[in-house]
Amino acid sequence: MLGIYNTLAKRVEQIEPIQPGTVRMYTCGPTVYRDAHIGNLRTYLLADWIRRALTHHGLRVEHVKNITDVGHMRQELVETGGDKMILAALAEGKTVQEIASMYAGRFHQDEARLNILEAAVFPWASEHIPEMISIVETLLAKGNAYGNGGNIYFDVGAFADYGKLSRNTGADLLEGVRAEADPLKRDARDFTLWKAAEPGRDLKWDSPWGPGFPGWHIECSAMASKYLGEQFDIHTGGVDNIFPHHEDEIAQSEAAFGQQHVRYWVHGQHLLADGAKMAKSSGNVFLVEELIDRGFDPLSFRYLCMSVLYRHRMNFTFTSLRAAEKALTNLRQRVWLWSQRPESNGHTGETEDYRRRFWEAIDSDLDLPGALALTWDMVRSKLPDGKKLELLLEFDEMFGLDLHKAPAANAVEEDITTALRQRDKLREETSYDTADSLRGQLSSNGYVVEDAPDGARARPKTTLERRLEKWHSVSSSREVESFLHLPSKFDFSFVLNAYGYPDDVQRCVDGVFRHVGDHLTEVIVIDNGSSDGTGEMLEEIRGRHSNFRVVHCDHVIGDAASKNIGIKQSLGTNVVVIDGSAEVVGDVLSPISRQLIDPSVGIFGPYGLTTDDLQHFHEEVEEGEADAMQAYCMAFRREAVNTVGLMREVFRFYRNLDIDYCFQFKDKGYRVVADSSLPLVRHEHRQWTELDENQRDELSRKNFGRFLKRWGNRPDLLITAGAKAFGDGSYRH
Repeated sequence: MLGIYNTLAKRVEQIEPIQPGTVRMYTCGPTVYRDAHIGNLRTYLLADWIRRALTHHGLRVEHVKNITDVGHMRQELVETGGDKMILAALAEGKTVQEIASMYAGRFHQDEARLNILEAAVFPWASEHIPEMISIVETLLAKGNAYGNGGNIYFDVGAFADYGKLSRNTGADLLEGVRAEADPLKRDARDFTLWKAAEPGRDLKWDSPWGPGFPGWHIECSAMASKYLGEQFDIHTGGVDNIFPHHEDEIAQSEAAFGQQHVRYWVHGQHLLADGAKMAKSSGNVFLVEELIDRGFDPLSFRYLCMSVLYRHRMNFTFTSLRAAEKALTNLRQRVWLWSQRPESNGHTGETEDYRRRFWEAIDSDLDLPGALALTWDMVRSKLPDGKKLELLLEFDEMFGLDLHKAPAANAVEEDITTALRQRDKLREETSYDTADSLRGQLSSNGYVVEDAPDGARARPKTTLERRLEKWHSVSSSREVESFLHLPSKFDFSFVLNAYGYPDDVQRCVDGVFRHVGDHLTEVIVIDNGSSDGTGEMLEEIRGRHSNFRVVHCDHVIGDAASKNIGIKQSLGTNVVVIDGSAEVVGDVLSPISRQLIDPSVGIFGPYGLTTDDLQHFHEEVEEGEADAMQAYCMAFRREAVNTVGLMREVFRFYRNLDIDYCFQFKDKGYRVVADSSLPLVRHEHRQWTELDENQRDELSRKNFGRFLKRWGNRPDLLITAGAKAFGDGSYRH
């Protein structure tokens, strides 16, 4: 029987269903105000694999997965009336119902793409308000809740077992939840069951306490109990649900029903992206649709998730996703080849040993990485191909990779088969050059040719294989070789981070080449995961300029990482970091050369900034020393990077990265010098103007926080006498 880590018991326990032969399982589903990202979907994959494992043991699984269309942002917005659904509707100019239906449909599509088995019931929160009200009434009658000002609160002090799931008790009870003070609460620890609707609110329902809407947690208690009963077997979700959501769900359910709510609580760990928690503000949130747009089979993500235990953090990178797709393609190819060969008998004992060990791994806390490693061991073993095929397809009933579809997917037209026979004949006649030419022709036509002892075979290239043929791409700056230790080959290296907007990039590059004069200059452009034709345009420019280089990134890796690629790849004595919104309209290189001859000058450019408090940076330096330089155009000696270091890649958004890098130079004793007369024109900065005001503020604030954390106590680096360390006040730049 499947053993799984029970967060409530803090140990691995074998599943013993309340009702023999049937497991009732509830999964916290999506709040449909936005698309589910791949971090969310990893949690839904966990529930899918649990279900497949239980089914293997002959159990019937009743799976319920809710749709939350009453979407509270966090506890603090429950208190103040903010609602995800309302905000999403306002932002997109649609009704709440239209928003919910659209994103619910996309969620179902993403689950299907990942081959996640469909739940038996998808209850919508807005359709279960009466059930929520009924539970609240029960809690009031039992003395576990109280009303004040039209709001109903759960009395945490009246429930002795509060904190048993999270161990979040006592003084640390509110850790991890940003709750605003609510004077209507008896105790700050209490949470909202029902909130009175503020005037003008559209999303509200009638209740015994007046018009209002449910709290964040009561929804799951109502829907789970309606479809699975007041007590059921398994509840799944992400670790971020443990507190307060699942802790509060336990409290209100057990207080209302008078018995244990759930036997086994199972939580999946966070999915990181490029080493950081996935967050819109970090620019590292990825959707299934984006993976497909970049050429990946969505099942490669399913494969990737199998390589890391569900309760371990997983770091998603496009490098690892490429490796997963390669492995998946390999497995599909094996199925395709083995399915064309006659079945063979024998090796029954070894076959059963692989089967036993596979399911032992699965039953041992859903050890998919172990099961996957065993599968590859079996694939590479000396078992007959027919037995390998039998085992692999059986194992895939657990994996869910749809390997049985490989033979049909790899089928080729008769003319391709004829060409392969012709090639085999040419090889037999030792006409290897002609055979190789035919192979090249097949490759150009979109086929992978594999030679085998019993003859050549061909399969259609995957979308990713065809995409990678266009150009090589990287997933991080770490994958790029550094030339910083090599002698200079150019006078100048221009480094441009292209985040899309091909017309802007074209204008910037043209301006540079138009005004290089006698200076030996190279231009390095980093295609930072663009999907608007910028990559194709850059390849066209490369065909026209021998001193033009492009590094393609397979996703948006962030501003600092992109610029670091260019800096690492530079071979100029001086490096000029320029923005796509800047246009060179005259000789900028001669004055840069003259300034950087001075060994005390670290960074030179036209747009200098000053500050006297590390809070307010002003664009006011016409000429002379500055505290920082804006990266519309900033130049420095390449050799200095070996002392100063590269940019800090925690800055995924460009804002304040330039200031931070200037302070790295100042920390090593260099000066920052400005000259506003440099012949440059700044055009619309689309990386800024294309964002809404809230996004601008959030991203800028976070980056400025990163700057202050490192440099806030270094007023000694400023040019203003008597400058102060960072204190209270707002930042303006």
